[in-house]
Amino acid sequence: MGPMTSRLLAVAALAAVVWTHGGMDARTTPGGALGPVEAVARDRLERHVQAIASDELQGRHALSPGYREAARYVAGVLREAGLVPLGDTEGYLQRVRIRRTKIDRPRVAVRIGGQMFRHGADVIASAAGAARGRVVYVGHGWRVPSRGIDPYAGLDVRGALLLVLPILPPGVTFDELMDLGEGVGQFDPEANARLLGAAGVLRVGAVGEIDRRSRAEESRPPFDRFEVDSLATDRPIPDVTLGERALDLLMQGERESGASLRRRLDARDPGPSFVLERTGPVEIDVPGAITHEDTYNVVAKVEGADPALRDEFVALGAHLDHIGVRSGETGDAINNGADDNGSGVAALLEIARAAAAHQPPRRSLLFIWHTGEEVGGWGARHFVAHPPMPLERMVAYLNLDMVGRSRTSDGPATLSGPDELYVVGPKRVSRDLAATIDAVNASYLGLRLDYRYDEPGDPERMYERSDHYYYAQKGIPVAFFFSGLHDDYHRPSDEAHLIDYEKLQKVARTVLAVAWRLASDPGRPGFDGKVE
Repeated sequence: MGPMTSRLLAVAALAAVVWTHGGMDARTTPGGALGPVEAVARDRLERHVQAIASDELQGRHALSPGYREAARYVAGVLREAGLVPLGDTEGYLQRVRIRRTKIDRPRVAVRIGGQMFRHGADVIASAAGAARGRVVYVGHGWRVPSRGIDPYAGLDVRGALLLVLPILPPGVTFDELMDLGEGVGQFDPEANARLLGAAGVLRVGAVGEIDRRSRAEESRPPFDRFEVDSLATDRPIPDVTLGERALDLLMQGERESGASLRRRLDARDPGPSFVLERTGPVEIDVPGAITHEDTYNVVAKVEGADPALRDEFVALGAHLDHIGVRSGETGDAINNGADDNGSGVAALLEIARAAAAHQPPRRSLLFIWHTGEEVGGWGARHFVAHPPMPLERMVAYLNLDMVGRSRTSDGPATLSGPDELYVVGPKRVSRDLAATIDAVNASYLGLRLDYRYDEPGDPERMYERSDHYYYAQKGIPVAFFFSGLHDDYHRPSDEAHLIDYEKLQKVARTVLAVAWRLASDPGRPGFDGKVE
């Protein structure tokens, strides 16, 4: 554990002093059936948001020193509050190793019929790897077993290169595919290549696409590929988009020409799958250098009081990372993320502190501050794959993400009011959990709970846009608490002074009350969604 900055040390020390001497001795704070809700204090919430959203943390990108300082800050508060650490060898910190692959673009080569094609001129590579094989055209390349969609039926693609159109299956929207989830519900072309033993993926490029993407790379270097190392495969699948010259040569003499495939792409009409008969093996070489970097979840628990139920957990989470420093920005370039998600981090810290200072409920309470939510759910995906306890013992997962803003008279309509809150997820996957949330809220503060983003047709796709989604995919009842989008979302203007701290206190107290009820009731909510 490296040293904390002086400002963060001072804030953490002050939080510890308040906890120790603020008139609420450990395990004696007031609370009833809803738990120690009145112990959640507005001033501590404000101090935590200011610390997490400070310029010193430089926007908390998951792989940055600022993020590591934020993780140490959270761990320090938990240690002072007396929560049980559930990290790995580093106490409260659960290491999430990230694999970074940088494509060596000048050395990319695709050989078709003895002719070599290079990156930026005729092809664009987006995933590293080397492969050689025959080519099989598989249309859009998706399998959706629940819809009877399988362009691979009757084909042996082992060792082959898949030629695909970058389109979705006809009649299926992207939202529907996201609702189905990866796995039993649907498989994209890369997943199919891995599962069916194919060697690589070739994509049909639109007219002029290679030139457009090549010019874009000149002004803005392409992103490296990042993967959670524990979930990454050791069999790389190269992925290359073919320009017009390369595709025309590949399809010469075949049942479809390059031009006809481009017309299919424009028409979103994949046509039937077929094996290329006249084209010999195609060779792909996309060199990539692999390095590893570490980031961390922060994990702790308050152990339950009932010997028969303490091995079950009610989990509460918030993502700790944000998007870092905006390059090329004039003026303030630090995306401090006070609402996204300093608000959720602060609320979860206060919930954890209040719970640790009170006689515990029957079940245990699990607290998780995730890394990498902003870049693909790194921390949540790693956690559900490597939990410190069997996931079947997790009764529910409650997610706090952007819970600190209120709509003003001239503010955006997408923000909820001072006594309003959006709830996402429970009506999709657990009627029991939705009923518990509604009942607890009605018996306590009576916030106006808005479920508009819980509709399957939600155009914003809020259900898929935060960490709870990865828990729902494992069959765990979930609820995502959210105060709404605003003009400062993912901008340097998302600052601590814009948080409605009275509302944040109401939200934290309500979520604690829900968690306490779930941890105290003899039964557990059922899961009636789809496990993907």
